Amino acid sequence: MFSNRPLFRTQSTSSLLPTYHMIQENLLRRKTPSGTLPAAYDAAPVEFMTRPTKQILLPYGGESRSPHPGSGSQGMGLGGWSDETNGSTSDTLRPLGIDASNGGSFFFPAEWSPQPNGQVSLDDNLDPSVRQFLLQQQQAPFLSDPLWLNSQYSGFQPLYHPITPPTASCDEVNAYLLGVNYNPTPRDNIWQGQHVAAWGSGQSTPSAQLPQAVVNMNLNAHYGNDTQDSPSNTWSHQPSQAFTNYLPSPLSMLAQDTPLRPAVNAQPSREKVAAWAHKAYVDLLTSIHAQKRQSESLGTSSASSVKTGLYPRPPKVTGLKNAFRSHISTSSAPSRYNGHAAIDSPDRRKRMRASIGGTTGYLDIGTSSSHSTTVNGYPFPSQAVPVEHLHPNRRHSSATGSAGHTYDTEPRKYAIECHSNAKHSRQSSNGISNSLPLSGSAHVSNSQMNATTHAMVALDALEKMCAESNWTWVDGMLLGGCLSFGLGDPSRSLDWYRHILDIDDSHVEALSNYAATLLSLNERKEAERYWRQAVMKRPNYFEAVEHLVGLLCGEHRPQDAVEIINHVETSLRRTDRFAERGLSLSSVSSDGSLVSDIKFDYEDPEHEYVFGGKRYDLARPSPPVGASNFTIPGSDNGRMLALIHAKGNMLYTLGDNIGAAKAFEDAVLVAAGIQKGGIEALINKILVVLKAASEGVNLAELTPNPPQAPVLLPPDKAIQTARLVFPPDGGLPGLREVTAGVPLKAAVSTTSNSLLSLAKIFQDGMSSGGVAIGRSGNNVKDILALYYLSLSLHASPSTANNVGILLASIQQGSSIPSGLSSHSHHPGIGPGAGVNLALLYYHYGLSLDNKHAHLYTNLGSLLKDINHLPTAIKMYEQAVHCDPSFDIALANLANAVKDQGRISDAIGYYRRAVKSNPEFAEAVCGLANALNSVCDWKGRGGVVRDGGNRDRWHVGDDGTLMDAKAVGAVSSGWMKRVVEIVEKQLIQGESWGKSALVGDMLDIFLRDIEHAESDNWSDDRHQSLRNAVTKWADRPYEGAKIIRMIERASQRTVWRWYQDRYVKGVNKPLTEYRRPTVPSTLTTPSAPTVLPFHTFTCPLSAEQVRLISERNGLRISCSTLRSSWLAPHVYPPPAPPAPYLRVGYVSSDFNNHPLAHLMQSVFGLHNQDRVKAFCYATTASDNSDHRKQIEAESPVFYDAHSWGPDRLIQQIVDDGIHILINLNGFTRGARNEVFAARPAPIQMSFMGFAGTLGAEWCDYLYADTTAVPPEMLRKTRRNVDVDDTIRAIEDDGDSSWVYAENIIFARYTFFCCDHRQSAPDSKLRRLTWDEEVKRRWTMRKKMFPHLEDDQVILGNFNQLYKVEPTTFRTWLRILAALPRAVLWLLRFPDLGESNLRSLAETWASKEVASRIIFTDVAPKPQHISRAQVCDLFLDTPECNAHTTAADVLWSGTPLLTLPRHKHKMCSRIAASILRAAVPQTAEGKAMANSLVAASEDDFERRAIELVRGLNYKPGGDGECSGELANIRKVLFTNRWHSELFNTKRWVTDLEDAYEEAWRRWVNKEGGDIDLKALKPTMSTSY
Repeated sequence: MFSNRPLFRTQSTSSLLPTYHMIQENLLRRKTPSGTLPAAYDAAPVEFMTRPTKQILLPYGGESRSPHPGSGSQGMGLGGWSDETNGSTSDTLRPLGIDASNGGSFFFPAEWSPQPNGQVSLDDNLDPSVRQFLLQQQQAPFLSDPLWLNSQYSGFQPLYHPITPPTASCDEVNAYLLGVNYNPTPRDNIWQGQHVAAWGSGQSTPSAQLPQAVVNMNLNAHYGNDTQDSPSNTWSHQPSQAFTNYLPSPLSMLAQDTPLRPAVNAQPSREKVAAWAHKAYVDLLTSIHAQKRQSESLGTSSASSVKTGLYPRPPKVTGLKNAFRSHISTSSAPSRYNGHAAIDSPDRRKRMRASIGGTTGYLDIGTSSSHSTTVNGYPFPSQAVPVEHLHPNRRHSSATGSAGHTYDTEPRKYAIECHSNAKHSRQSSNGISNSLPLSGSAHVSNSQMNATTHAMVALDALEKMCAESNWTWVDGMLLGGCLSFGLGDPSRSLDWYRHILDIDDSHVEALSNYAATLLSLNERKEAERYWRQAVMKRPNYFEAVEHLVGLLCGEHRPQDAVEIINHVETSLRRTDRFAERGLSLSSVSSDGSLVSDIKFDYEDPEHEYVFGGKRYDLARPSPPVGASNFTIPGSDNGRMLALIHAKGNMLYTLGDNIGAAKAFEDAVLVAAGIQKGGIEALINKILVVLKAASEGVNLAELTPNPPQAPVLLPPDKAIQTARLVFPPDGGLPGLREVTAGVPLKAAVSTTSNSLLSLAKIFQDGMSSGGVAIGRSGNNVKDILALYYLSLSLHASPSTANNVGILLASIQQGSSIPSGLSSHSHHPGIGPGAGVNLALLYYHYGLSLDNKHAHLYTNLGSLLKDINHLPTAIKMYEQAVHCDPSFDIALANLANAVKDQGRISDAIGYYRRAVKSNPEFAEAVCGLANALNSVCDWKGRGGVVRDGGNRDRWHVGDDGTLMDAKAVGAVSSGWMKRVVEIVEKQLIQGESWGKSALVGDMLDIFLRDIEHAESDNWSDDRHQSLRNAVTKWADRPYEGAKIIRMIERASQRTVWRWYQDRYVKGVNKPLTEYRRPTVPSTLTTPSAPTVLPFHTFTCPLSAEQVRLISERNGLRISCSTLRSSWLAPHVYPPPAPPAPYLRVGYVSSDFNNHPLAHLMQSVFGLHNQDRVKAFCYATTASDNSDHRKQIEAESPVFYDAHSWGPDRLIQQIVDDGIHILINLNGFTRGARNEVFAARPAPIQMSFMGFAGTLGAEWCDYLYADTTAVPPEMLRKTRRNVDVDDTIRAIEDDGDSSWVYAENIIFARYTFFCCDHRQSAPDSKLRRLTWDEEVKRRWTMRKKMFPHLEDDQVILGNFNQLYKVEPTTFRTWLRILAALPRAVLWLLRFPDLGESNLRSLAETWASKEVASRIIFTDVAPKPQHISRAQVCDLFLDTPECNAHTTAADVLWSGTPLLTLPRHKHKMCSRIAASILRAAVPQTAEGKAMANSLVAASEDDFERRAIELVRGLNYKPGGDGECSGELANIRKVLFTNRWHSELFNTKRWVTDLEDAYEEAWRRWVNKEGGDIDLKALKPTMSTSY
């Protein structure tokens, strides 16, 4: 009932929490429902779509493999592509029969380690909806740079960051926390004559971005909230519940027996004490982190939930830099990490690395010494250290800390004195509480003071000096607040900051730290208020910006967060030099061309671009290093980049794709250092450079304009893009001043993901018409350029996935780079084809991550599309192995195994998919389809519509029947879910295209329509057209009406061309016949999950059936009209018939298929004086007799199975086809895009699809009044010009009609049957009636030897999916009323047998169930022959027997049918066939009418009546009497003269129809054609 095509991904927001490979994203969707909609796209955002997708376009990923442009050997040498690669291609796919190699290597070593399972941990206290959303995005909220999180320094992480940020090593953590390469200069003074070294000197930490936020971390691992007493410790303070878990753990405490002695030294300077206290704060946080790690390793972490803690940033400390210099220049025993320690080193890429368990000490402040001693470091020491290392009265003039750092004793002595004095007075005169967790300690131990004690001592010293300054020393108070917070006393921390704000209420550092402290106390509103104040006062204070944005996002307020980022951008943008700009690509022409003098303002003038041994220097000078459009230092570009990127992600989730695209573009421009020219400058630089490199030519020899065709590169070439575009090492110009190491890597990753996201939106825009980006789409080359650069910056499986999707859409004729043919490709895929390149990128992505479920799924879907079903199934199985709950992979796997006939396995996979995601429409409908195909109806339920008539009998969960007409009956079960999905999707579809004709688009649209329709329009007609369009503009179904008018106007353009050329003899330029363009604001519509073919067995209304076909037709139309291969003008009309009409037949079923069985003689039976047949086979030959006959007898036959649509269309045009016949409709293998392109003036459909196509690219259906009742036609029938379309639009409000196409009503039946030429007995001697009776009886005895002579055989040979509960109930009632009757069914499929037997026992009885006989499906000849054994064929009313009905009637067996629905042709075809099978006399027609029931009850009554009247002669050879016997004799003896089997007459009638349709087209006449009203051209006798 529903599609078994591979799915394309759009994630449902109701999916389960993602695993590493199940990432929730907004995804591009390329849907190919069994060939119905090839190459069509649907790119609506996830939250607005219900259709899942097959190709999973990943805008974000969780990859960890990210080679930096400056590392490895991926690049291109000066002479061309580099031949060196790192690693080797993964052999993951070899066991599955796929060679993943491509002549090079795709694998590169991982530089960054991912978070566990590739996911970012999230705070358990987040709002549930926010948490769910962030998990779906696999990202955590903003975590700021200079603030600290749970004792662990956390660099700024943008919200919804596309790639999981890298995690620094333990060495990188201590490189910062232990003070090496540490620059505490705050970000206060952005511009002071020069770029100052900002806090962290870049995007994240001063040395390296430290690990991401650790959540659920208990800093108090060895104790809870209870007070603790020990011989050496007395805990007197119990913190408040809100801050309990932030307490540091006292692993080493002060002894009580050694009092602190007052120092006699002179008081040191503020700078020295501040620097010492600053280092104490850093070490305090280091110790907290170290203890957390130790607790985790011991498994002693508390299970209690801990809120995310943001540790305040300390202020700039004067003298700290000099202390570093002093230490570095004098230390005699430097650490092994000190080689890069100079903080003012001109080499920004140098950094120190230290072990998290390494040693630490305090800086030498004021003195220097050659003495160096290494002591135990963190975790806290377990052994006592000689007191002289710390005591103020020790004999050395200087002390030595760990890691070889020397430091002055003067501030230490002063601090110890302050701490000793402070124990006597814990309440200072300034009102700041000195109650700290360790304040109860009375003495200092002989053991080394641990970090906690140092912090307490430093805090007391700061308090004393601040008091002595009369509380005016702001830096001291900032440090005091930080230390108090780190020691677990946020209330005291607030007191410190209040003192600052009393002095200066605009002190942004104090405001921000105050807010962070409030947040730790869960005062979110107050925290927001203070952060807003800080941001408003200083927009370039990124700490406050980042934390405010993080807070807003944490409260699920992304729009507010976007407004904050907008404010920062506006405030910092250099408006004096650059005006605010829109999205750059909006100004690019549709073909991507730019002005010829385009320059790139980010070139390196010193670099020599060498391609093919020649030199080309770009003369334009580069801007200052790191310059951007913002008044910030280059070291801050990474932070601005991250903010803008985060804004893009938030806008995207809010549905603002235009805003998101602009944000991502801005982020890319910051990184690329581009100040003007926009993203198109970068794109075209990429294209020009790659074109030169791939062709081995000098850059100077290329035109400045970019190439118009896509530059197709295999992965090993694409990953070198950055090195070529930004020589010599691929470094991004805008990030040159960002701190090297992890900060730079994070900025590069963010750039890569901005490129990925921007390309993804452009790719959506290409498929949807560009509404997301404000420009017309269809530009694969631009999107590929962005993907190439993204991939070269970050080797991302997600990017490889998206490139694969894009390349799969490129037609095989595209140009390819040299050397590509050496790469491996699958059988049947030509070298260089887009599909082959797509396979390479999927393989490449899997070489980066061989457990990437999305890549396996997409690879499987592509393989299924190219008829590699067994290998596709292996790929799906791999995806499911990687992620057992991956709904898309499960549904795709179910579809694939179902194609192999493994229905039971398919049902199991569908059930798993639905369990994983109950709202997954494809899985729900796929499961319903599979269950219905085997008559597993338990839980089916049903729908109560039309008073219960549409779906009369329902089935409950226990298998019991329920009457839809019963009082209180309601819809239920999975059938209800399916119908509700249809209803919901159709309602959503009403708004498609609404407001597309806004502004100038309306005038452009009207001009296009008028030009296409005719040369001159009167003012009145022009105004009438405007009024008509304005009437329905901005209303439901606007998009559908626009497409209908475009297609109708295109038809008229073809007619005008025919009149000009062949009637008037005028030749005009092609531009005169240009095709009206689809408005750029009109997206490509999605198609409902239930496809047209599956409406046959789904209880839907007439309007729903029509709309489903219309939606699919519109989707095909939009996709085709936007295709790059479609000519801008309409295709030229053929010359007039001379003397015959050229009729083309397009089909995928010219093989061993029912259509070929029925029509195999038609193409050779045409009278070539009237019609010459041209057959276009879109599938490869199966070498069957049917294919061979069609090939042999057709005047012209093309094997077009490997042709793209452009080639097939061009052949049709070259053949001069007048009438093109669609023999597929909405069935597997259809090439409907060919018909949507309109290569022939007249296009028809018949025999392939039993229903409306609902599309303007189908002018006629060949039918009859039984199959298509006239009351089902739309009122407006002329269908010639635009005026007819306008009148027809007014009929859309009427929901009762189905067919908009004109109908050619056949004289007898539209159904063609070739049995007179091809049936097994057609070439044998014709038997007499008596001989036939004996032959039939002999076969009956052979097939059913156990049946009694008087038993009657009822039968049905349809596939079981056509049987539904109401029909089966009727059959059982007939059996129950006829004790001597049996029911013969087919195991079609075999699983249905047990289900139907079980239901028969439940609904009737075991005795009735025992009289149901199942046999296997027989080959076609045997199937036709044995049909004669049946006494009465009971048809399936919901979807009739079609070919089977003709088979049965040829055998002479009577058929009882019920045309249940007027609006479904599929339920009326058996009646049409039956009426043509009987003699065309009054008696014959009466006989046919007696076999066509009027209702379910009539069907049951008539079957019982016929069987009861049948009597077999006892002991005879099959002689019988009764009405059934008489009907059988008439059918058998008349078959040689029956109109049903008179194929020659059928062909002649068809030729009459063709000639009449052509005459009407030439004469601009429309309407339906009734062949009965036409004079027959030839005798209908044989």
